[in-house]
Amino acid sequence: MSSFQLKAQERNKLGSLEARRIKKAGMIPAVIYSKEKNINISLDKREFETEFSKGNILSRVAEIEVNGKKIKAIAHRVELDPVSDFPVHIDLVECDNNSKLKAKPRINFTNQDKCLGLKKGGFLHIVARKVEVLCDSEKNLIETIDIDIARLQVGQKVRSSQIKLPSGVEFKNKTNFLIASITGRGKAEEESSADASSASTAAGAAAAGAASTTPAQSAKADDKKPAGKK
Repeated sequence: MSSFQLKAQERNKLGSLEARRIKKAGMIPAVIYSKEKNINISLDKREFETEFSKGNILSRVAEIEVNGKKIKAIAHRVELDPVSDFPVHIDLVECDNNSKLKAKPRINFTNQDKCLGLKKGGFLHIVARKVEVLCDSEKNLIETIDIDIARLQVGQKVRSSQIKLPSGVEFKNKTNFLIASITGRGKAEEESSADASSASTAAGAAAAGAASTTPAQSAKADDKKPAGKK
């Protein structure tokens, strides 16, 4: 688990006008959600964007200094500008040792160069690049989940029940959801298609041979016809 530090100012005024004023001042409005009291803050835009660009912001603990007090929290939602893709609002949840923490680690698919299905012409179809997990404590937070796909064949799938998570970590979604699969035409399918094509060609040739006769065969067949009456 990694963490980073941020300095914040508490916001007493709310509303769209105040939010615009904060953004013009080079700050980002944010909220720290807590069991005791939610705290409205503003974060330095450059500081937060620097950490945001590193990735895994939803799986890292932020130590936020507000009014001389440090609060540990995890970003739960980062709202982005639809044009610039820069953060414009952040929702954070205070770390509470008495309750499970939510995080969204990134999934890494390892050994793609050794994957049997990919070598046979398949494609890696990724359904989930991040998954939401529950961690028993701050110490159990994970930033990534590595999945080895070296032995996957074309048509095989990776589901959540097949993934072994570290101690103290569990998937929030309890269903056996799909994470990825190897799809597309594999070598075996190509061979089957080639065999079917060969069989079809052979059958066509046989049919063509049966339909055509040589002149000798035609004459021989005429000799066998009974003579007609004059």
